[in-house]
Amino acid sequence: MIVADLLGGFGINTIAFLSQLVSFGIIFLILWLWGFPAVIRMLDQRQAVIREGIENAQRARRDLEEATARAEQLLIEARRQAQETYAQVTKAAEAESNRIQEEARARAEQIGKQEVARIQQEAARARAEISRLVVNLSINAASRVIERSVDSKDNRRLVEEFVSTSQTKEQ
Repeated sequence: MIVADLLGGFGINTIAFLSQLVSFGIIFLILWLWGFPAVIRMLDQRQAVIREGIENAQRARRDLEEATARAEQLLIEARRQAQETYAQVTKAAEAESNRIQEEARARAEQIGKQEVARIQQEAARARAEISRLVVNLSINAASRVIERSVDSKDNRRLVEEFVSTSQTKEQ
């Protein structure tokens, strides 16, 4: 009973202390068998969830970096294609512009040739008209001169010669 005397010296009831010690042992044994494993399982599960969350975050970060790199590549490719398309469109526009200008030049040249031909026709018509007027005036003048100096038979012969000579020149 040395323990009882020692505990009594501190003002502790030995029977109460032993009953509390047995109760603590029973509770500790129950907790050891069923409580602690449940708590440890729960802690392991939380640790697994946290580990999985960290792994997911790292995977998401890697995926984000890969997606960013792919997006940058796609953007670079899109810019390159846009520049190629712009160059092709510019080249096609220049070709179309050259074709339209060439077509306009050809049309202007054709119109110019048509106008020259029309002017030449008008000039020929005007020359023919002037020739006709000159012939008429010549006949009138000749007939007046001849009336005074030549008889009607000679007059007729001279007019016919003049007309046939004029027609030969016109042709």
